[in-house]
Amino acid sequence: MKDKIQSHFFWKYANGEFSLFNKPVDVLYDKITNIVKFSYIFFLFLMFTQLSNKNYVLNESMIDPLWPMLLFENVSPTIMALFCQISLISGFILLTFFFNNRFLKVFVFVVFFLYLAFLNSFGKINHGFHLVLMLLFCFALIPNHKASNYKEKTILIFASAQFFALLAYALTGFWKVFWGIIEFFTKDVSLFSSLSFRNILIEQFQLTNPPVIGAWFLEHYYVGYVFYCAVVFVELFAIYAFFKSNLHKVWAVFLISMHLGIHLVLNVNMYPAIMAIGLLLLMSPFHQSTNLKTTLLTFPIVRQVKQRFF
Repeated sequence: MKDKIQSHFFWKYANGEFSLFNKPVDVLYDKITNIVKFSYIFFLFLMFTQLSNKNYVLNESMIDPLWPMLLFENVSPTIMALFCQISLISGFILLTFFFNNRFLKVFVFVVFFLYLAFLNSFGKINHGFHLVLMLLFCFALIPNHKASNYKEKTILIFASAQFFALLAYALTGFWKVFWGIIEFFTKDVSLFSSLSFRNILIEQFQLTNPPVIGAWFLEHYYVGYVFYCAVVFVELFAIYAFFKSNLHKVWAVFLISMHLGIHLVLNVNMYPAIMAIGLLLLMSPFHQSTNLKTTLLTFPIVRQVKQRFF
């Protein structure tokens, strides 16, 4: 497969050191197939956790409907929620048995898209489900065995899902740095000040009660600022990790730890994103194991410093 994509304008960059495509096509395809099968059990669990979400019952109508919900403005929120939940639970159950059925995959993607639009039509946007939506979209594109070169296409689609997930984190890190530089010249507090972390805590705790760890970090914000800088590093170089197969699981641990830390400090729950990162990176079929020294020398900045000075 490496030879087939060597001249491709994009995938050739994934063919360097620690290439994503070192393993045989059959091995990668079988691993990806197992992950896709397994993922629908995760999605089914995700929908069962939503059954206890009754926020929409408290409202007779959607407060601020997003554009996909404009056609359903007059539908009762309870009926809309039940329709989406029953449809998704039924779809995910069927997909655990018929995981490559194109109609079912497109159906659950469309309904999940509507369900997210519904959940975010009550005056607040929850970003936790966006990676899951992206994952369902990519899985809907996976061809069945009747398509030509279906194994290679499946591998590239799964790799694309990894790329777009890590791109989302990289853009988050980029905008933090971008606005940090602007605020450094225009405001008293910027990303490059430990007070920026304190300000984030203060703003968040105006909306929710601070957890114990969050309250401690508010008093010792200079300690939390070190972790905040580490988060920016992990996010900013997430896209770099995509092209190094030996960093897939490492970055998965970093990102999952980041979300767990955000939950403990800020009381912001992003467990669907943790689930998506686990499926895409922690279980990455492309992962190549290397020793600790080699892994550390593959890290961004560390690698460049070694090449320049050693």
